[in-house]
Amino acid sequence: MAKRIMIVDDEEGIIETTRLRLEKNGYAVSSSSGVQALEDIRKAQPDLVLLDVMMPGVDGFSILQDLKRDPDLSRIPIVIFSGKPKEAMMELFGPEGVAGYITKPYDPQDFLSQIKRLVGE
Repeated sequence: MAKRIMIVDDEEGIIETTRLRLEKNGYAVSSSSGVQALEDIRKAQPDLVLLDVMMPGVDGFSILQDLKRDPDLSRIPIVIFSGKPKEAMMELFGPEGVAGYITKPYDPQDFLSQIKRLVGE
């Protein structure tokens, strides 16, 4: 069974490019953005969430906090998926227990190897 990955981002171009890359490598991909993201994650129960930081209506930090508070969702690895520098994101999210950081734009090979590592392949 394919590992399920949810992309939470508000940029359609990023979602589609990332979706195609992941699907080409055997992953089942869904996406969401903004205030709907938490409910979509709850319904999809993905194996990994790629979480953007800056979105209209809600930010990635708020979504992350809500996920960590929910016993049914707190087990899902979260990767911060942002155009902000990794170091800045580590300062902001470090204590929140994220599984990793991917800076956009990303190197396709590094991206895929990090995803494989995080979903246990």
